[in-house]
Amino acid sequence: MSLIDAAQVIERVGRARSARDVKSLVSELSGVSAVVLFDALFPVAVREQGESSGPVAMSAYALHALNPPCGLPIDDAVASLLPSWDVSIEEVPWYLAKQFGRDAVLAAVGRLRARQGDDAAMARLRTIEYWVGGRTPGA
Repeated sequence: MSLIDAAQVIERVGRARSARDVKSLVSELSGVSAVVLFDALFPVAVREQGESSGPVAMSAYALHALNPPCGLPIDDAVASLLPSWDVSIEEVPWYLAKQFGRDAVLAAVGRLRARQGDDAAMARLRTIEYWVGGRTPGA
């Protein structure tokens, strides 16, 4: 088990430049504690992409590929996507579907929809349904 911390995980993920780098990234991070991987990757993967957001897409790719156990209950995990998740990064809903199952993710979306009034959050919930509603790659 490697003694890499969350900041080092994100630093390494930040050096990856394209999806072609995911295989080597996964290889390098495979010995890192699953708790550290989740704690490092998930909070970055659910952010909006931008200059100060860190390696959002690469964090999502690594999260999906490495598949560390989710450290949150399903409703909390899905709710984490609502504030600023970039809806074009389908790996995050796919990761949740691998962790909890497609039906559990869709049920969480339904429960969260009943409590939402925000248009942006509702759009993200619809997008989560879209990404997990069909075939889930890697699930």
